[in-house]
Amino acid sequence: MITKVLLPKLGETMEEGAIGKWRVKEGDKVNKGDVLFEITTDKANFEYEALKGGFIRKILYKEGITVPVLVPVAYTADSMDEPLPKEEPLPAAKPKEETIAAAPVNTVNPPVVLETVSGPAPAQKFFPEDGRIFATPIAKRLAKEKGIALTAVSGSGPNGRILERDILNYKPKAGGSGAAVSGINTAKITSNGGSKTSVLSQMRKIIADRLKSSKREAPHFYVQFDVDMTELLKKRVELKAKNIVLSVNDFIISACAIALREFPLMNSHFVNDKIVQFEDANVGVAVALENGLVVPVIRQANNKTVRVIAAEAKLLAEKAKTGKLTAADYSEGTFTISNMGMLGVDSFSAIINPPQVGILAVAAAKKQTVVINDAIAIRSIMKITLSADHRVIDGAYAAVFLGRVKEILENSLLSI
Repeated sequence: MITKVLLPKLGETMEEGAIGKWRVKEGDKVNKGDVLFEITTDKANFEYEALKGGFIRKILYKEGITVPVLVPVAYTADSMDEPLPKEEPLPAAKPKEETIAAAPVNTVNPPVVLETVSGPAPAQKFFPEDGRIFATPIAKRLAKEKGIALTAVSGSGPNGRILERDILNYKPKAGGSGAAVSGINTAKITSNGGSKTSVLSQMRKIIADRLKSSKREAPHFYVQFDVDMTELLKKRVELKAKNIVLSVNDFIISACAIALREFPLMNSHFVNDKIVQFEDANVGVAVALENGLVVPVIRQANNKTVRVIAAEAKLLAEKAKTGKLTAADYSEGTFTISNMGMLGVDSFSAIINPPQVGILAVAAAKKQTVVINDAIAIRSIMKITLSADHRVIDGAYAAVFLGRVKEILENSLLSI
């Protein structure tokens, strides 16, 4: 029996992944649980295991190629004698067919099988019998703005559907016609006259595309507060003396989780012109890696003490830095915190992680002279900046939410 190995959909916003490295080659015999290939998403790098044993009959995509979710990337079979199906560059998912998708290591929940818009992959033009050209609305709008004829663009979506990236990457050929290009193809670093050019990693490319899209589509606005961290920092020292070690970020996660329950619009997603609100605050924490950022998620942070949050945050950070995060570790986030206080940053604003509608940027707590009850005092002040999506959040709502976070932190209204 021939089995299609599909690129799984690991989260509701995942549309594509890049093949990082094949761990097998055609003709290899594999057992259930063997790692077949690595995949890079905008979140992290993952290894994928075979769900059944057999032979690797055909590998459809080379390393470095970006593939839409639910598209076959390989065929396996019970023997090397069975005939392979006719290959198609981007077949649609057919739920009635007997297919098995490779599953992420240690993932509790199976992939969600949904048809999605895809990224660049081996493309073909697709023209229906009625003469229409398939293109996404944003691709049509961009093509009109740039004066690009859709007939000259090669679509990289399912069945050749023209996507936004196809228009953005379009370059006409010398003869007047053109085809979409997917970016830099060189795999080496070059040096010329003291300058150096290096190729973006697959992870960096995906992050760049995702954040560019967020900044373009979500109307960001910003609200900033000064938070007096003096008393909380004292409490942290007292707890450390009792062998309870908590980071400043652990307190911030807890404070945000409490406020998110009180301000449900901040704890939502904006998807297809609809607002999806969540009961639990699943707080993502940005972790810097050498080749990019990942955002592991602390689920139901609103129901956890600071100590429980601290233990989970530490474990997730270690898994992120060793490349052991699973899809369950970073999916279903409802709000994100980006903390650069440890780097001494005075203040900054962050880009929203779609489909979320807000992200909190946290700077360093530094001693400053302030006026309290008409008297000058030295206090540890930390600037926090909220980036909010104006399609969902209004200014007053964002200000009151952030004021509540400030109040919780300054008055230590937290369960340790």
